[in-house]
Amino acid sequence: MIKILIIVLSLFSNAVFASDEKPGRFFEDQPDVTDDYQIHFNYVLAKDSEDREWDINGKMEEIILMMNEWMEISTSKNKKSDGVSRKYKLDYRSDGKLDITFVRLDKNFKDLHKWANNDITPFLYKKKGQTNNKKMYFNFADIGSVDGGEAGVGFGSIFLRNKSVRTDKRKAAIALHELLHTQGMGTNCIPGIKNNHYTNRDLRTMLNSVDPSSPKIGKIYAHDIDMCPQFMDSVYLTPTKEDPYDPYKVFCLFELGKYKHPKYLKIINKLKKAGKYSWKTRFGPSCSTRDWTKDNQGYYLHGVDGNILDKVKY
Repeated sequence: MIKILIIVLSLFSNAVFASDEKPGRFFEDQPDVTDDYQIHFNYVLAKDSEDREWDINGKMEEIILMMNEWMEISTSKNKKSDGVSRKYKLDYRSDGKLDITFVRLDKNFKDLHKWANNDITPFLYKKKGQTNNKKMYFNFADIGSVDGGEAGVGFGSIFLRNKSVRTDKRKAAIALHELLHTQGMGTNCIPGIKNNHYTNRDLRTMLNSVDPSSPKIGKIYAHDIDMCPQFMDSVYLTPTKEDPYDPYKVFCLFELGKYKHPKYLKIINKLKKAGKYSWKTRFGPSCSTRDWTKDNQGYYLHGVDGNILDKVKY
């Protein structure tokens, strides 16, 4: 009797999770309506995760649009800015809907790395073909993790099952904060920043306000520090400034252009002298497409030939 019950339960489980094919769902990044820089969103599940259909029931889109409205509010209130409100450029389909990709990972939740992005990002890059360096890929991961969110330049996630990500407003606020890291913020040429955040966390000026419906953004958005990028100038914001910075070029390829800040040069020279990469030796968030398996050999990126440290010359 027990054996029969186990078989029945197994069949029911397989029936529920037998197929992720559902109306309105897309398993690949859809054709772009523009070749401009943009943020692409994924709904990510572990192999054994429950599908709550956030990609097709409007839940993700509602939170993402709320988040972008808050961006406009916070940027318009910044005292050092040019007075123009800005928001992120989002990836839309030709039908005018947000382009959201459904992704089911090839590992069960218990088998994922403690820092889930260590498994999610390589899977998206290598197996899902999310390799466009004019896109930031951001995940609504319907799993738990040690933090509510985690991001670097190129890829980022919020973890919907984390205890700190309970309300929709919290989800929008955490997504806003993590998206800052995809833009190379915070960076250490801004006073008070260390390890991508203000050392005084009470400042709450990295879109992580206690009141998530009224996010604040401080000097990382607009400042007058020479040779130091300001978030206001990112290519991922609209309206876009005349001479914007590309986070991938600056923070991944070390193509600094006009951003040859002494702190940046010091970090790069330190890495070159060591002959290998250390994630602790950096001037901003880590590049998510870094091939960390080669850190002892130099600094390598997926999709880029050769050692970046050998190519950087100033």
